[in-house]
Amino acid sequence: VGEGGGGGGEGGNGGDEGEESVRPTPPIECRLQLTTANPGTIRLTSVDLKSSVLLTHVSQVFNYGADYLGLLKAGLVASGIVPSGLEKSCEVEDISIKDLLSIMMPTTNTIQSNDDNNNACPYGLELTTNVHNIPKGSRLAVSTNLLGSIIAVSMRATSQTSTLTGDLLEPERRLVAARAILGEWLGGSGGGWQDSGGLWPGLKLIHGVTS
Repeated sequence: VGEGGGGGGEGGNGGDEGEESVRPTPPIECRLQLTTANPGTIRLTSVDLKSSVLLTHVSQVFNYGADYLGLLKAGLVASGIVPSGLEKSCEVEDISIKDLLSIMMPTTNTIQSNDDNNNACPYGLELTTNVHNIPKGSRLAVSTNLLGSIIAVSMRATSQTSTLTGDLLEPERRLVAARAILGEWLGGSGGGWQDSGGLWPGLKLIHGVTS
């Protein structure tokens, strides 16, 4: 499942006959897929940061400051892929990603072999993000929209949205925005509440209201 972030629009048709229609590349791209390369694990990769980590235990997900992939970890938690309540549980006894994925994907247990326990979870997850040509610290709300993209693609993959592709419904956009703000708090990136406006296409004029 893939998701583009930052409110990108559809490409227009070329003016000359025979000119190909060009669809612009979203400023933020996110892809979540099943893999058999590392069963029972979650691999996080940031193409633009040139950083990757293989998670084998749930406690690693909550260690946001261990590497440059804290926002990707926060997206997993805010979207519900890794339930936030497991953080306290891991303080008592750590949980393997393999056990978590086996619960998430119970149908995979039908191909379990009694001779090889690794087959209890024959798949792993790969979350890959790429921010195109936007420098770190640009103040262009990259962290919030990156989280929005991660959360949206994770919700689609886990049937938390009405459709796998296409536009999100308005209640779904609002839920993604709220979870993106949660992800900012979890990951410590400190984004503003207005930054999640990138989840809606087009130009936005946002008014604040005195509390």
